[in-house]
Amino acid sequence: MLLLAVALVAALASSRYGVALQPVEHVLNDWRTRIALHPTPETRIVVIDIDERSLAESGEGAWPWPRPTLARLLGNLIDHYGVASIAVDMVLPEVRPDEATLAAQMRRPQVTGAVVYDLETRNLALLPPALPPVPSLQAPYGAPRINGPATLANHPGLMPAQVGHITPVFDNDGVMRRIPPMICTADTACRPSLTLTAFMSLLDQPHARLQPGQGWLAPPWQLVVGAADGAVFATLPLNRDGMLTVPYRHGKRDWTVISAVDILNKVPDPSLLKGVMVLLGGTALGMQDVIATPLNPVTVGFEPHIELLSALLDNDFAFEPQWGLLLDAALLLPFALLLHWGLRRYIAPAQRAALFPAWLLLTWCMSAGLVLVALRQFNLLLPLLPVLLFPPLALLLTVLAELYRSGSEHAGVMSLLSAYLPAPVATRLASFSRGGAKLDTDLDVSRRTITVLFADVHGFAGITENCSPEVVARLMQRVFTDMAEAVSAHHGTIDKFIGDAIMAFWNAPEDDPQHAQHALAAARDISRRIDALASFCVELGVAPISVGIGMESGVALVGNFGSAHRRTFTALGEPVVLASRLEGLTSRYNEEILVGPVCAAELGMMATQPLGEVAIRGRVGMLRLYAPN
Repeated sequence: MLLLAVALVAALASSRYGVALQPVEHVLNDWRTRIALHPTPETRIVVIDIDERSLAESGEGAWPWPRPTLARLLGNLIDHYGVASIAVDMVLPEVRPDEATLAAQMRRPQVTGAVVYDLETRNLALLPPALPPVPSLQAPYGAPRINGPATLANHPGLMPAQVGHITPVFDNDGVMRRIPPMICTADTACRPSLTLTAFMSLLDQPHARLQPGQGWLAPPWQLVVGAADGAVFATLPLNRDGMLTVPYRHGKRDWTVISAVDILNKVPDPSLLKGVMVLLGGTALGMQDVIATPLNPVTVGFEPHIELLSALLDNDFAFEPQWGLLLDAALLLPFALLLHWGLRRYIAPAQRAALFPAWLLLTWCMSAGLVLVALRQFNLLLPLLPVLLFPPLALLLTVLAELYRSGSEHAGVMSLLSAYLPAPVATRLASFSRGGAKLDTDLDVSRRTITVLFADVHGFAGITENCSPEVVARLMQRVFTDMAEAVSAHHGTIDKFIGDAIMAFWNAPEDDPQHAQHALAAARDISRRIDALASFCVELGVAPISVGIGMESGVALVGNFGSAHRRTFTALGEPVVLASRLEGLTSRYNEEILVGPVCAAELGMMATQPLGEVAIRGRVGMLRLYAPN
């Protein structure tokens, strides 16, 4: 569960601190915007488009049109059609002839002009003219401010009575997803956007108030737009830096668009435009403002403004709540608990293999569905990066933990098997267990020439009679440890511990061309180690012990012997029997190490000395004995 908590925290942190993941977040947000689109024809707002047809049929030629023609366009909209307001999404900075009529139309209360601010202080445009006053704005200390100088507007002769900014803000990928509802200058005057100014122009003594959002489901900041009587007409949710998410909700077919030449010629039915809000813009060549939005990679520049105006009329904005990450955590926590339960419930490898992809798809699909429900029902834009990243992060950490656990278990199995079996045999059995294969219970042996060693503690029966079991256990643990270390140090394989004796052999299961020499070296090492236990025996209150060691070489069967239910890795054959018998003769010949004839031949006659012949029980013929020099 700890790893799932780490994955959840990392996924949540990615939304706030994952700058490198910002392009992914943009793609996710655009996907949500397109999915949540609900096309609805908008009849309260009409776009008057100075398009190519207007340039061709008006008789005025290319843009810019003569000032009297623009004046007639505005006059027809106000006087003949009775529109409520006109937001002019263009600037006229040049002085041209015959401007008096247009200047008069621009100063009418229904008209809102445009100004562009330089948010990057590039100072690329003309020096700004004196702008009209702005509506009052109340803002608490610490409220976000978007600052920049005004750089482009109508020249003073054509300055409207009210002006709003049309400053675009693009993300790193060039897409316009946010808009500053207010831009402030050094003199603390804050000017609303074009559409917000046009909306406020319909109110009696409009004012705006910037305040912190209240509650978990509230945005970080709210721009409240009201009138003199205290009525609130719109509440714009702002993020932490004071930006407003553009409420893209409509398709191109939802807007009512009328060619400007039709307005000049008074073609549309006046009832179509009576009391509506008009956005005057242009798509003709030479004046077209092309931008990219989440809905369209190439679209006209006034699309964000008309979407904002539509949302203002409905007072309906989607926003990211200030505690959006906690809401994400609450959304993802049940899925984390579900995975935790599944990991405890399903242990078999096949079940785990099915659990992981099933949980991943379920979490993604269910989370995406809940995110869309939050948007459509509550206008909440929950952060999407945690929803995307948590499932794969959780599975990655879980799989890594599974691999670590599997590796630890494999190492534990190897360590346990190696304590009972030769390392190659233990490795083979562990590989069977790891692969899930069924172990072959058929006879698995091979015929090999090996050297066998038996080492036995002399007088062990007397020790057990005179000492407590605890003392005997401590003594034999030390004895067997030293014997086993001596065998392993000289490349031998420990077959088994038999009471107070140890059996080992060489040249199996791994090849050892010098098996006899290594066995003799191990025998001498055992003798030295047992002699060195004298002080330990005194500490235990036991007389110093000695060992007898028998060695013989020959052909034997080596492999897994036993029943279908219990098996052991051992060696069977004459050298095993003879080595055991030789060990039993060490006391009679007063030798710690006795060597059989085949082993002596392997060692070379210079390495041993003959002791004579002896009859061996169960064997026909005499056996020649040797002792190492």
